[in-house]
Amino acid sequence: MNSERSTIEPAEGSWSISDDRAFVLIDMLSDHRDRRRHALRTARARRWLDSYGEVVVRSVLLGTTSTMERDEYARALRHDGRDHTLVLDHVGGFVLVTSERRAASPVDEWVRSVAPAGVRISAIGSAVLHADEDDLLGVVDEARTAAEIVGQVGDALGSTRAEDLGGWRLLHAIGGGPQLVTSASPAADELWHADPVRRETVETYLDSGCNVVVACERLHIHRTTLYYRLDTMPEVVRDALADGLKRSTLHLSLKLLRLWNDVPTASERSSASSRRRRVPETRVVAPVRQLHPQSAGTE
Repeated sequence: MNSERSTIEPAEGSWSISDDRAFVLIDMLSDHRDRRRHALRTARARRWLDSYGEVVVRSVLLGTTSTMERDEYARALRHDGRDHTLVLDHVGGFVLVTSERRAASPVDEWVRSVAPAGVRISAIGSAVLHADEDDLLGVVDEARTAAEIVGQVGDALGSTRAEDLGGWRLLHAIGGGPQLVTSASPAADELWHADPVRRETVETYLDSGCNVVVACERLHIHRTTLYYRLDTMPEVVRDALADGLKRSTLHLSLKLLRLWNDVPTASERSSASSRRRRVPETRVVAPVRQLHPQSAGTE
């Protein structure tokens, strides 16, 4: 989780002035919980945010930009979003706290449309601040984690919302490196250093819940080809696919390696653009043994 915090602190009582917006916004990400809660209550009381219902917190991560470009983008966000969004400076980008129902257009589109030339948005992640929550910081951390995952894995995730990225958030929290995978799942380590087609085949098969029909559709291959690929995998991989716990460990380990190595699979790219057509792969193969009882009934 992101542990970096705003370090700018206004003096105690310095924003008792009726509408000192800047101090309120600074305190919304303060290290002091009471200040954060007071700032959020103030924003709601002054109708800068909806005083009831949910608001959406977005973490917008920027690519390398100059200070001048960043400041220009901040001005554009604050000017165009004042009626529905609070803009908070944060490490590597901005935090946007939005009353969605007030926005005239989809907020993610607006966030990108006001970016000036030279400002590259590397990722956007979001999380929900519920009506009964009185502290913004935990939700900011969730949105920041979601943005980091989106930036690492890509749009193939299908969502930028923290609540939709449960498995990826769990993996994101795991420390270590590829050596952890080597000991936890030798099959994943074998696949990561093997022919990319083999890795993609197994990962897509597991993503599909071991459903042959779905896996073949995503890979654009015939089921006979899928069976051939699975049956000619290295023994350590076939052993993992045949064992429930090893199979789950293999699946999670492949995702961990993807998160750490930041390389999207072809199947993920295909899933994100399913309208693209490819010529199905064909191959003459000998009759194959049904080594995968978990596939039964899915053909």
